Amino acid sequence: MRQNADHLMAFIRAMVRNNALAEDVFQETFLVAWRRFDDFDRDRPFGPWLRGIAHRTALGLKRKTRKEFAVDTAIVDVLESHAAGYERISMSEESSAAEMLNDCVGRLPPRYREVIEVLYRGGRSISEVAEATDAGAEAVKKRLQRARRMIADCLRTKGLLA
Repeated sequence: MRQNADHLMAFIRAMVRNNALAEDVFQETFLVAWRRFDDFDRDRPFGPWLRGIAHRTALGLKRKTRKEFAVDTAIVDVLESHAAGYERISMSEESSAAEMLNDCVGRLPPRYREVIEVLYRGGRSISEVAEATDAGAEAVKKRLQRARRMIADCLRTKGLLA
């Protein structure tokens, strides 16, 4: 479980943009996984099983709290695909992947890099990013979309993404 913790938190934060809710989903996911560990089929990969629990936990929290977050099945499928691809990177390659990601973020034009850093490294919500960058929420969403596309293109040229 410890080996998957960072990847799981990234997966959850991509689904649940509110950091407090993401932490709740993360903790609940590990509690459920711990209780149901005997049900885990050891012939199958652990990461997808854990992310499935996280997805169902996020859906349950969404229903219970009526909070808005991106737990759309299509989005989760894309996240799962990226997470599964990332799991194929060996532990020795992870630091290289992080360096590539940091390099790609560093190459972004300043206004795109700023929203990425404030959202992900600063752990803020879209509305907080909008306030911090003196931009509207829709403008921030568009910048994030473009920044993510630029990062993905950069990572593809580096051979990290297919």
